Amino acid sequence: MIPYILILLFVMSWILLEKKALNRKAFWVPLLLLSIFAGVRSNRVGTDSGTYTSLFQSNLNTEYYEFNPDVEIGYQYFEYFLLNFTHQYYWLFLITSFIVCFCYLSVIKRFSHDYIFSIFLFITLGFYTFFFNGLRQGVAMAIFALSLPYLLEKKFILYFLICIFASFVHISALFMIPFYFLVNIRIKLIYKIATVFLFSIISSQLIIQYFAESNKRYELYAEFSDESGGLFILGFYFILLFFIYVMKKIYNIKDAFFQKTFEFYALGIAFLIPVAMLGTAASGPQRLLSYFTWVLVLILPYIFLRINNKIIKYIFSILMIVFFYLTTSRFSNLTPYILNPIFEVF
Repeated sequence: MIPYILILLFVMSWILLEKKALNRKAFWVPLLLLSIFAGVRSNRVGTDSGTYTSLFQSNLNTEYYEFNPDVEIGYQYFEYFLLNFTHQYYWLFLITSFIVCFCYLSVIKRFSHDYIFSIFLFITLGFYTFFFNGLRQGVAMAIFALSLPYLLEKKFILYFLICIFASFVHISALFMIPFYFLVNIRIKLIYKIATVFLFSIISSQLIIQYFAESNKRYELYAEFSDESGGLFILGFYFILLFFIYVMKKIYNIKDAFFQKTFEFYALGIAFLIPVAMLGTAASGPQRLLSYFTWVLVLILPYIFLRINNKIIKYIFSILMIVFFYLTTSRFSNLTPYILNPIFEVF
């Protein structure tokens, strides 16, 4: 767990240093630090990492590369292209980590009201480490994050195109298309939440079953799981939803950007609650949660600026570090952090 704490400290220290020295938002150095840290890890870090690196480790000749109809074509072309140049899997990790971090940090830099706190939340809430395990879906989620300005500005074509592009890496991005209309339709939020919740109750089992039967890779989506991890995470985000809603009412927040991002987040929680009630594995459809929850890195800094109380913010930050420790050390085989053997220096 120590390496994760160290990368958090290094990144935060550099951002603070650049803010104090140059009065600007540090971008490239944090981007490189986070990308390299993710890129030089062993494929034993992350439950699914071994699967993603299997062709690299087997030194597959690309003449024998077989395109799998059950895997998104965009990712396969990327993998095929990479295998033509190298069989060192650290290039797979390094390039994908750069894409993920670049997408998120670009959006955070543009929209955050408190850049330093947003990067802190990006790491401690686990959005940074998500792709250490679910690489394809992590890349798709990061690409989808680029659609946020088009969701807010009601530019459906651009929003739609980004969702389609992200779906070439992981098909789950297609689920996000209807939420453009839900966020932008002019009716009360409570009616939107009720509609999404009822739709999810009625259709989630059928949708999950369809994916499980049509693609062998998603069979685990329909499997029952008695693990508490998924419910713990969902419960945590529901508590944050309630907290944000209360603060929104107390401080009478009317900001249009805040309203839409909060609605997007709330609709995602409402959609995923019935899915969690099905008892499916947290590594299955509940992974969709991160498509919605990442906007917390923009919502929470805005909330704490309105609260304007350093003690409350410090207490909350400590709780986030505890959450970071628990989720990183308990889920997805992220600990211990192991360096790729090629980079080991004795």
